[in-house]
Amino acid sequence: MRDSESDMLSASMRPQEYERIREILSDLRPEHTLEIGMANGGSSVVICNALRTLGRGRHTAIDPFQSSAQGWLGKGIEAVCQADLASYCEVIEDYDYLALPQLVAEHRQYDFILIDGWHSFDYTLLNLFYADFLLCCGGVLAVHDTGLPAVHKACKFLESHKQYQRIGPPISVGLKSLPKRITRRVLQLFSGPHQMKEAKCRREKWFSLGAYRKVQDHQVGNEFFANF
Repeated sequence: MRDSESDMLSASMRPQEYERIREILSDLRPEHTLEIGMANGGSSVVICNALRTLGRGRHTAIDPFQSSAQGWLGKGIEAVCQADLASYCEVIEDYDYLALPQLVAEHRQYDFILIDGWHSFDYTLLNLFYADFLLCCGGVLAVHDTGLPAVHKACKFLESHKQYQRIGPPISVGLKSLPKRITRRVLQLFSGPHQMKEAKCRREKWFSLGAYRKVQDHQVGNEFFANF
């Protein structure tokens, strides 16, 4: 691991979450990747470094505030450049709700998409909506901060309405209340060893990162609805 990549691990994601992304990319061997929310560039460096290891590919990062004085001051771009990965990265400094439909109009397709932008329910659902158009069948969609109630709810829509196969343990909402955390742990204990193993994997390896493999394109029926 290069020093510039190591320096970014303290920003945005936990080291274990970056490691899960590396494992996914190593297995997937993508050529075209997309990320919504570049920030300090930690995940951009990890993804671009995976492409360099493969000796091919191009990463697209969307972040309207990347160069803004009120935003990230170009730290993400700087991190990518310091890692000597600029040739693998295209940065789109526009809002996701403008950039994503443009990528769809350009008929772009991606093997891996990471959603880590604005975490309200409406923005996350919008990101998932367009990501579904942009992701190749067999590709992987990763979502960060699934422990936040709004992000968790949006992911539950994906699980109940689209043809995706979850990678890793089930996502779970983060609980701030100690009594609620204890209650959930007790319920997991009584639910059986498999559920306990998955819960431990979530706590120790995946944290708030979720991942799904796209099985097929699926247009939800005009009158279909499932509770999520």
